[in-house]
Amino acid sequence: MLEQQLKPIKVCVVNDSNLMRKYLSDLITSDEIEVIWTAIDGEDAITKITLKQPDVVLLDLEMPKMDGLTFIEEMVKSGTLLPIIVVSSFSQKGAKIVLDALENGAVDFVTIQSNIQDNENLKETLVTKIKIAYNSDPYQLIPEKIHSLRPKHQGIQMMNSSERLVVIGSSTGGPGTIQKILSELPTDLPAGILLVQHMPKNFTQQFASRLSENSGFAVKEAKEGDMIKDGEILIAPGDFHMIVQPNRKIHLDSSEKRFGVRPSINMTMISASEVYGADLVGVILTGMGHDGGFGMKTIKKRGGHTIVQNKETCVIFGMPKEVIDLNAADHILPLNKISSKISEEIQKLVR
Repeated sequence: MLEQQLKPIKVCVVNDSNLMRKYLSDLITSDEIEVIWTAIDGEDAITKITLKQPDVVLLDLEMPKMDGLTFIEEMVKSGTLLPIIVVSSFSQKGAKIVLDALENGAVDFVTIQSNIQDNENLKETLVTKIKIAYNSDPYQLIPEKIHSLRPKHQGIQMMNSSERLVVIGSSTGGPGTIQKILSELPTDLPAGILLVQHMPKNFTQQFASRLSENSGFAVKEAKEGDMIKDGEILIAPGDFHMIVQPNRKIHLDSSEKRFGVRPSINMTMISASEVYGADLVGVILTGMGHDGGFGMKTIKKRGGHTIVQNKETCVIFGMPKEVIDLNAADHILPLNKISSKISEEIQKLVR
């Protein structure tokens, strides 16, 4: 039985969405629960915790500057252990990400979608979990040392599917940059390649054709059920997230945008990391915004290898900087060095 509360439980909401921060705050506020502050990301939350410590933290996972997993890790390192409930859409389709959060110290999780319909049911679930978390001992959840999951061959091996994978993400300035990288990659690279370029619907097909003509690779816009194969390049179609399934086939997802974009680099990288584990190379090139940072962190956490384009050769340094700020970049390289590094990392993985 939960202990009777004599004063409201102090809760903070950490989420990069203004709408979601307000929605969750309004939903749970009552005589029993008080939202004492909200934060736009993990870094903002750490600053505010030092000024006013909550009893329970409601935490999103995919956020700019400092994501939810990094926030949990930083809390553990600092010794400031608070009951944390993950409130994220990744609870729905990114179960392994949520398990990472629970393994590293979160108490519980709640699945939430942007098109929320059942307010009362969600409110009841959140309030119940907040009360349970308030009465929990987070010190009992912390492992002695936060460790990385380094799976090998997580996927179900299908005949002719790639054993190794490269995922490349880019935005502003990306088309020319990608073309240069592909022109310098060996066409017999023993890996599949997935490209996620922020590009509107109906443009990705033309982009794929252009790359196919100029690179020497077979490049095509991804279709539902496409197999990931060595020497073939699949581009995420505009307006769809490209998801890697356990059978190493592609699923096209039309769920909500991430950081305002669809396709999302994060969605592809996270799903790929869960299937390929340490047999994955992630690359983030020029682009504005935050997409790709959390995906690269996930790749690195699962033992994969990460490469980002350096500031000096980027049209826009936003996305590579996000990866660097999250300590998720193994290599920071000028454009003319990236192809050779991709080849080198893939060759290391060949059995």
